[in-house]
Amino acid sequence: MTINPHDAALEQALAYDAAFVPRFAQRFGERLLLALDLPPRANVLDLACRTGYPAVQVLDRVRDGRVIALDQDARFLELARARAGTDLGRRIFFKQGSPTSLGFSDEIFTNVIGNLIDRATGDRTAVLTESARVLRPGGQLALTLPLRGSFLEVVDMLREIALRHDLGGLGERVDQYVHAMPTVESLRVEFESHGFERVSVDAWEFSLEYASSGDLLSDPLVQSAALAEWRFCAEATDQPDDVMLELRRCIDTYFEGRRFMLTVVGGCAVGQRAAAPLDE
Repeated sequence: MTINPHDAALEQALAYDAAFVPRFAQRFGERLLLALDLPPRANVLDLACRTGYPAVQVLDRVRDGRVIALDQDARFLELARARAGTDLGRRIFFKQGSPTSLGFSDEIFTNVIGNLIDRATGDRTAVLTESARVLRPGGQLALTLPLRGSFLEVVDMLREIALRHDLGGLGERVDQYVHAMPTVESLRVEFESHGFERVSVDAWEFSLEYASSGDLLSDPLVQSAALAEWRFCAEATDQPDDVMLELRRCIDTYFEGRRFMLTVVGGCAVGQRAAAPLDE
């Protein structure tokens, strides 16, 4: 693959692949791979493949089957196709597409996966509806995403800024952001309400370490995982740049002389589409 050094979109995809995948996406993808139950001749759909992780790793475990992997960004798909090697177009196929509107017939996949599905869409209802539609009876859905409690340190500081400066809109936006991240129980209920059975949600916690607010906000991992949402909260005010500057000051003041630890609560939800009833 020839890379144009002036192609900003491709540079973003390369930065994602270098920083976000090994330090963040793999922490979630490893849990997803452990939970995956692949039948013989598996037909797997990856809803948000990005640069090919973990679609290529799933292919290594599929015997006499195939993987179809979707992403909405063509530049990410370029890297994914390069990673697939000789299996590209034979056992693994990368297509541009949305996880909320799947162009596939009903009941054709044995497994549907989505690693960090929140980075592809905030519409989990549509994801669950479409996944149930394209899964065969008894087929497995496995999704990972950060759960409520993630990025708590930044959330608390944004709330403090809202209170200190009487920024009610900021506080409301932060609450909206927090409640968009599910809990273990609410995610289980979401799965079950869409007809999935034997639902389990595995949760775990890890930390990301930074020396300063500058290191935090310039980290490509944070820029991919959370910065857009933090900025979204700040944009509830008339001066979002001032809110982000105040956030930096809070981090550097409160954690002066100490490493800043950013909490992430990971979640891997797995469910089985209800089997078709037996004919009487």
